[in-house]
Amino acid sequence: MNARVLTQLALVHVGVSITVVPVTSTLNRVMIADMKMPVTLVAVLVALPYLLSPLQIFLGNWSDRHPAAGYHRTPWILLGGLLAATGSYFTVHVAYLLDNNFVMGLWAAAIVFCLWGAGINAASVSYLSLVTELADENGRSRAVSIMWTAMIASTIATSLGLSRMLATSTAISKETLTTAFGAIWLVSVIFVLIGSYRIEPRASARTDRPANSADDPILALRLLAQNPQARRFFVYLMIVLISIHAQDVLLEPFGAEAMGMSVSVTSRLTSIWGTGLFITLLAGILFIRRYGKKSGANVGALVAAVAFASIIATGLLGQSNLFLASVFLLGLGGGLMTVSNLSFMLDMTLPQAAGLYIGAWSIANFAGQAIGNVFSGILWDLFFLLTGNPLMGYAAVFSLEIVGLLLAVWLFRSISVEQFRRQAETRLHTVLSLATD
Repeated sequence: MNARVLTQLALVHVGVSITVVPVTSTLNRVMIADMKMPVTLVAVLVALPYLLSPLQIFLGNWSDRHPAAGYHRTPWILLGGLLAATGSYFTVHVAYLLDNNFVMGLWAAAIVFCLWGAGINAASVSYLSLVTELADENGRSRAVSIMWTAMIASTIATSLGLSRMLATSTAISKETLTTAFGAIWLVSVIFVLIGSYRIEPRASARTDRPANSADDPILALRLLAQNPQARRFFVYLMIVLISIHAQDVLLEPFGAEAMGMSVSVTSRLTSIWGTGLFITLLAGILFIRRYGKKSGANVGALVAAVAFASIIATGLLGQSNLFLASVFLLGLGGGLMTVSNLSFMLDMTLPQAAGLYIGAWSIANFAGQAIGNVFSGILWDLFFLLTGNPLMGYAAVFSLEIVGLLLAVWLFRSISVEQFRRQAETRLHTVLSLATD
């Protein structure tokens, strides 16, 4: 993979990823802490995009075999990126509509959040499939590290930019938020357009086009269901992502309610977390080269578990500086987990069925985030209803995340790339024979 393609992949990844920042670092806090909406409602809305993740396996499998406008991945990268940017921009509008007119706002919010999610799904399965197709095993780890490093750097910049734009106003208004979200929309669109331009060889010019994945998505799903290692890795990813993302909609409201932080300050939490993530993304590739991807993932999970325990302590002690340090530590653990698990995920993929496997692992990714978000909202509301103390809800969610991370470390021991590939090659021939009968 040459430097130009790698740079464009990073730009696309950045363009799609920054659409998440304003929703999960600012809008969630405004809806929960300022508009006083139920946490479960906000969590479900944020999770709606992830509930569409099964589309990835069908789109990935379809695009393996059927080019659009002469390309297998580029049209979906472009369409998905533009949908993600536009959907993210309109989330702030539907949030205020929901606050003023619940029924109409709920319908509008469902549509907008789903459009945002459909775009993220379409773009991510497509550019991750390109990484698998265009890079060898060693090149994939390098590509993942560079792409996610660029993404985290842009997340930090986006978070700081949001904080500065929101700090210029004494009261956060719809107009202020709309302007901030609009600026992110513009940057996202520019990055997606530049990143997708001639990023992929035309289908007719490809000599490495995967030609062995099954056309029928149901048969393709059998390829995964009949592979014990694939099933186990899918469950592992689900547990990891539920455990690390259950705090997504709660960290900023926690800062507001437990620490009395303003919107501009809680919007900056993403940059603090991102800085920790950025450091371990840069150093993570060196760590996993020396100690292995499994060790990297397990150490990252343990560091994240310690961070969640520390965050619980800050709620009891009311120490804002310790809270900020804990968020930074959470980023350190999350970064090491990210680069390790993503590199391992690309190894758990057959090049001749790249779209299928990337789609499956992406489903685990998005489904884990969806379940984490929804369950955290339900759990928080339940504990608040029972105790009347919001800090008990936060402590319950963060404690659950610690348990999940420890469970993931235990499960990861039994997953082997070598066994997966042996089973996958055998099952691939079986599925293809069924598809041609």
